[in-house]
Amino acid sequence: MHDTSRKTRSILALLLAGTSLALLIVLGAAAWISFDGAEEEAQELFDARLATSARVLEALVARQVERATIAAPIVIALPGPLEAEGHDKPSPFGHYYETKIAFHVRDSGGRLLARSASAPETPFAPLAAGFSTRSIGDRDWRVFTLRSGDAWVQVAEHDDVRSELAEKIAFAAATPLLAGIPLLLLLLGLLIRHGLAPLSALARQVAARRPGSVAPFNLARTPSEIAPLVEALNGLSARVRNALERERRFTADAAHELRTPLAALMLHGQNAARAATATERETSLRSMLKGLERTVRLAEQMLAYSRAAAPGDASQQQRVPLAPLLHEAAEGIQTSIRERRCVIEIAEPPAAATDGIVIGDRQKLLSLVTNLLDNAVRYGPEGGHVRADLGRENGAVVLVVADEGPGVPAELRERVFESYYRIPGTGGNGGGLGLAIVREIAEAHGARVAIEDSPGGRGTRVVVRFPAA
Repeated sequence: MHDTSRKTRSILALLLAGTSLALLIVLGAAAWISFDGAEEEAQELFDARLATSARVLEALVARQVERATIAAPIVIALPGPLEAEGHDKPSPFGHYYETKIAFHVRDSGGRLLARSASAPETPFAPLAAGFSTRSIGDRDWRVFTLRSGDAWVQVAEHDDVRSELAEKIAFAAATPLLAGIPLLLLLLGLLIRHGLAPLSALARQVAARRPGSVAPFNLARTPSEIAPLVEALNGLSARVRNALERERRFTADAAHELRTPLAALMLHGQNAARAATATERETSLRSMLKGLERTVRLAEQMLAYSRAAAPGDASQQQRVPLAPLLHEAAEGIQTSIRERRCVIEIAEPPAAATDGIVIGDRQKLLSLVTNLLDNAVRYGPEGGHVRADLGRENGAVVLVVADEGPGVPAELRERVFESYYRIPGTGGNGGGLGLAIVREIAEAHGARVAIEDSPGGRGTRVVVRFPAA
């Protein structure tokens, strides 16, 4: 059994899944970049606010504390309700975030002079001007230290304030995009479905096609992506139509051509049955045997023509030297040669063993050569001379078969390649298929066949030009 799991996957589902994954990757990266950028900006903003707060404290508090003589440090408390709120909404008392901001004022010896109620009693950082990050207990603090005379002002802030701000900025930037993914996928699904509609229409036409129908496929809208498929299908339909037409024509022509010899056979058989004397019976039987021979040859040619018109098998293609085929074909028609008392001359150049090589089906090429020689023997004069030449012309392999017959009028040189056509008044017992078989095989091998004028002005000269191997 064949595995069809890969063949039944939906293009729409594949595109939507791929688009979703791509969007998640891109938007996830955008959210991370937003978060990273927001965090960096928050750090800069809060650092600036810390420095500003330190300078305000330095101006308003530090110099006063420096002149104070109290023994205990000053503690600046926040309103009780503000500390109890526990959320980040503004209120009449201030903002809850104030509990995350703290300060110290110390003298040059490190003695604590003043602090906010939210600040720990332990120092935030060593008394050195500038920014630093310190861990006190289970919290990280961002600290700015400022010296004012003999006093040191330290303003600190919880690190989670900055992280929360960066997260909110990134969330605010990414949420609309993430929320828009379902809508975007819906629109993409509709767009893709619309884009694939011609493919679905084509599938429906193929499914609804009746056996034997060779009408071309016609879509209301044919995108460029599936236009080659439609053209290929229409080309296949045209080839099938031509093949069927050829088969119908072959059947009709065969029935027509066989009717006459079969009727003659029946007539001779009836005459033999009614013969009054042995001489009459022998004459009728002899005529019936000749008619039977012609009928057998016609049937063989019909089969040969049918095989010649059939599509070639790529596995049968090989390098075929034509010189041995000429000798083999001449041996195969020795009976006709003896009956007609003809002489066949096969002329080859010294390099024919290599120059006469073509690519093709050996059996069909043998049929082509045999029909050329047999045709020349049958339609040439009795005791005549038939010559076969093999050579090259402008890189092409050329096979020429010439006889000494009456020749073919110029106006009929195309018609003689039609199946069952015979020139009126021509002798011989052929069925009009020899040259038709030659043309079919030649065209299947990319060769051109034509009847040309004989150098002496008399006879038939058939030339087949094969492409270079």
